[in-house]
Amino acid sequence: MKRLAVIVKPQNVSDIISSLKEMGLEATIYDIRGTGKEKERVASGRGSGTFELAYSTRKVVATVVKSDDVNEVVERLKKALAGEKAVVMISPVDDLVML
Repeated sequence: MKRLAVIVKPQNVSDIISSLKEMGLEATIYDIRGTGKEKERVASGRGSGTFELAYSTRKVVATVVKSDDVNEVVERLKKALAGEKAVVMISPVDDLVML
């Protein structure tokens, strides 16, 4: 089994979740903030201008899939994002225990 963690902009989460649900998969969503190349611009109210945040806000959508299904899931996620940027981190899952 593999764990897929997809880092996307908040406005793309619904597309990712819809795609995963079509495949019968569940997901967990995390709110994250980080620094990188892209900066978020925020209006500072009453038209007085905008400023850049020191961080950017993203979401992580995480799910676990069978090793054989990883390529299919990644391809469907690409289609769902329709050219938007995302990062997919794939890591092995040795054991999964349901409590």
